[in-house]
Amino acid sequence: MTTALAQEYLRGRMAELGFADQYYIRLRHYVLRPKQVITIHADVHLFLLIQPPVMVRIQSDYGIYDLTVDNVNELQYEHQGLIEVENYSSHLQHVQFIQVIIQNNDHAPDRRKV
Repeated sequence: MTTALAQEYLRGRMAELGFADQYYIRLRHYVLRPKQVITIHADVHLFLLIQPPVMVRIQSDYGIYDLTVDNVNELQYEHQGLIEVENYSSHLQHVQFIQVIIQNNDHAPDRRKV
């Protein structure tokens, strides 16, 4: 997913959730060492994967993104909650997200609505 496509998707998605003009975005670029695992706490933020990596597993309350698995029906680009990012290659990997931050956390999306 390109950054331009992600921004267009987010405009519609945030309007769908009732936050059309109540958010801002931030580009997050993580650099993972070989075999490194990181955890992102995103209870009130949405993370949208862009520039999908190979040999990286991303798992959250929303689902999984991993190009090497064959036992899931859909790979998720949108993540929220506790996000675990694992580089299982022997090389450095880059993972890029667009982080969506609700301007007023009282209006943060409830996972049951999303």
